Amino acid sequence: MDLATNAIESIQAGVEDYLTATRPRLLSAVRNIHAGILLLYKEALRRRSPPGSNDALVMAKINPITSATGIVTFVGSGKKTADARVIRERFEGLGISTDWDRFGKIAESRNDVEHNYPNLSQDSLRELVASAFWIIRDFITTELAADPVQLLGSPTWRAMLEVADVYHAEREACDEALARVAWESETLAAGLRELPCGNCGSTLHRPQDPSADLDDMVLACAVCGATQEADAFAPGAIAAALDWDSYVAATDGADEPYVDCPECGSAAYVLSEERCARCGASVEGNCVRCGNRIPASELDSSPLCGYCAHVMSKDD
Repeated sequence: MDLATNAIESIQAGVEDYLTATRPRLLSAVRNIHAGILLLYKEALRRRSPPGSNDALVMAKINPITSATGIVTFVGSGKKTADARVIRERFEGLGISTDWDRFGKIAESRNDVEHNYPNLSQDSLRELVASAFWIIRDFITTELAADPVQLLGSPTWRAMLEVADVYHAEREACDEALARVAWESETLAAGLRELPCGNCGSTLHRPQDPSADLDDMVLACAVCGATQEADAFAPGAIAAALDWDSYVAATDGADEPYVDCPECGSAAYVLSEERCARCGASVEGNCVRCGNRIPASELDSSPLCGYCAHVMSKDD
């Protein structure tokens, strides 16, 4: 079976599982939808793999081979295919586009299914299927240059459209409510759209009182009703907004995009904004002794860098 057919059948099975709505089938829906999207991604890589390379871009391992004429080519090796992290790296190099934020939420749900006992409901699954709808539609039309209706079949496509319409209406209502709040951090405001509910995993939240100060702000999940106060949702939203930046920093050895606030301790001090999204505190970013930029990991010693703080402590 080829990748494209396997992807289509996984997505069709996932939507059928979702519509059945029993708990075992909901768990199966998560697995099938996640697998189907990954297979679509691999199909895009297969199409871009050089002829005779054993679908090199799809494979996890790529080996160089020198021909009799001295020309070096790269071919896929082994049976293991690329995982999501490798696929993302190859997409960036090839200019292939997809919504990695949406996919990340689907991947998180799939991991919960595999490693935990997730609290899945029809409402929370509606959000996952709706997110999958947007990824699948855009990827099929943009990167695979195909018609989703013809590729997936009318029954599957119609079901996905209906689910997406319900989710989209609720998403707009939540976004409108969040927009009424005077958030002082743009990163916080952006991350709240990606913040998962700790109870059901939904990212649909509304402020109970949009006019409240951040200290008194309470967010309620539009799916299950669970609430989060600022001490919980502020660091959670910052982590959600800067997830990819954190990954890049960890792999490239760059400064973290956010750290624990030196004032309140919340993991919400955003380096690009030079302030804490939770308490609003801002600390000196340049060492007053040596003039150098204080690394993110040493901001708790501001207004001194870590080295100068150490030297000054020796002088005391």
